[in-house]
Amino acid sequence: MHKGYWLSLSAIALALTACSQQADIDAPLANSNCVAEQTIGQIQGSSDSSPLVGQRVSISGVVTASWQADGELGGFFVQDNAAGLFVQATAPVVAIGDQVRVSGVVSEAQQLTQLDQVTEIIDCGTAELPKAQELTLPVASVNTFEQLEGQYVSIPQTLIVNGNYLLDRHGSFDVAAERLYTPTQVTQPGSSARQLAASYELQRLVIDDNRAPNPSLVPFPAPQLSADNSLRAGDSVSNVQGILSEFNGRYRIQPTAELQFTVTNPRPPAPSKSADPRVIRVATFNVLNYFNGNGVEQSFPTDRGAETAADFSRQEAKIIAAMVALEADVIGLMEIENDGYADHSAIVRLVAQLKQASGQPWRYVAAAEGQFGGASITNGLIYRSDRVEAVGAVSTVTEGVFSNRSRYPLIQRMRPLHSQETFVVAVNHFKSKGSCPRDSSDPNANQNDGQACWNAARVESAERLIAALQQPLLAKTSAQIVLGDFNAYAQEDPMQTFYAASYHNRAEHFEPKGYSYVFNAQAGSLDHLLVSDALHGRVINQQHWLINADEPPALSYEGYSQNPDWYAPDAYRSSDHDPIIADIQF
Repeated sequence: MHKGYWLSLSAIALALTACSQQADIDAPLANSNCVAEQTIGQIQGSSDSSPLVGQRVSISGVVTASWQADGELGGFFVQDNAAGLFVQATAPVVAIGDQVRVSGVVSEAQQLTQLDQVTEIIDCGTAELPKAQELTLPVASVNTFEQLEGQYVSIPQTLIVNGNYLLDRHGSFDVAAERLYTPTQVTQPGSSARQLAASYELQRLVIDDNRAPNPSLVPFPAPQLSADNSLRAGDSVSNVQGILSEFNGRYRIQPTAELQFTVTNPRPPAPSKSADPRVIRVATFNVLNYFNGNGVEQSFPTDRGAETAADFSRQEAKIIAAMVALEADVIGLMEIENDGYADHSAIVRLVAQLKQASGQPWRYVAAAEGQFGGASITNGLIYRSDRVEAVGAVSTVTEGVFSNRSRYPLIQRMRPLHSQETFVVAVNHFKSKGSCPRDSSDPNANQNDGQACWNAARVESAERLIAALQQPLLAKTSAQIVLGDFNAYAQEDPMQTFYAASYHNRAEHFEPKGYSYVFNAQAGSLDHLLVSDALHGRVINQQHWLINADEPPALSYEGYSQNPDWYAPDAYRSSDHDPIIADIQF
């Protein structure tokens, strides 16, 4: 079923056989009694759902939009003087401007009020289309959207694309009057975060493609989505007019005019690198389940990541393209397959491919004799051996939350080859926000403060990591870098724990609105690169390279199977997280 509108074959059969006033419902519409028994406003009612659900009704209105063809919505919208309504029927075919009388049963499909089980559609001539209702965002109340459901609307503003997660699945994207940030990225958890989240609901809309799920072509941006014609979060769209509908609690526009797109967030080039050899570039990069196959045979599918060897090749090409362009000297990795350090392992292959593509002498840190931790994914650390060297053995933390929630941190001392100074790099991947405890009294349950669940586990992870870095062997190296995927936004408790221990996020100086991830059409940074006091003034640049979070998932390696034109072996949408770089002078 598409967005609650799709008409099943059985429903079509019912509509065809139940018609008593037309000899052939596929024949041209015939004149008949056009007096409606109910108004559309009576059907819509004044609340979220119709007061007449389950009742057979008869309404009259003018057709304002029709998507009855194969692969479309399976119906049309009608509107009278005060309200609009979706009619689920693929036959007879109606045209915009037709005045029709429709008999059917009132239902709520994924919260859209509609008529289905249609038994009668009568031609009542033609009528002038209603004038579009002007809709300006943000609205004063969510009820404004509800009162306009089913009606023809026009938005005079230029809107900002905020999310594109469902472009490949539903041909839809999220817009708002401004760029939206995850509340706890920009404000404190609790009441402040809840108020900001509530304000977003007054200006968020979805724009749909008026077609069935899993389209082979997406018309946004014109002429169609492709690997070199992306629709990035942060881009702009205007000339938004169409029918306001609803699906699963999210209000949306079914456009009736061609949308106008403007590239206001172009794809950024790779961060330029200082020519000063004393500057070491450190990066963090979540490589989104880089799994190179099971065992020595390297067979597919694996626990995570690519389903086939061909998909893996496409995934790897994008990741390697991104890493080469980063021009980093040290890269902390998250979500790499935890299969040890033998010749067939993921990290060995990744380094070999990176060496070949870059022409640089990359090496990996072997964090254990076999697997590093008990999970299917692990943390990794790779470096250019002509720029830095690893000093001493790997340290980690395996107790407490690291034994069963967060991944083992990989802590390694390193030395730039031009200097006798050493620095510590700690690579991390804290417990995610998903799979919440069911017991609401559990301290890791969602506290509804904007931090989602497992916040206590992430705070404990930060505390234990800080304690490990303050142990004598590591504490004597005052230059420390803590990086990785912390699954915590900038203002959340785990990050506040690091700030209180004098670890600094220099991105706040160089890139105040930096982010690495887009979730629920809101930007924020789950990934961070923090430095100790000793390095605070020696970071000459720090930034997110926005190659992934703003890009549609359709353009990842997985999109190839749906449309080969969506794939390119470049850095864009190589992962769902953006890498972060920091240039540090030693």
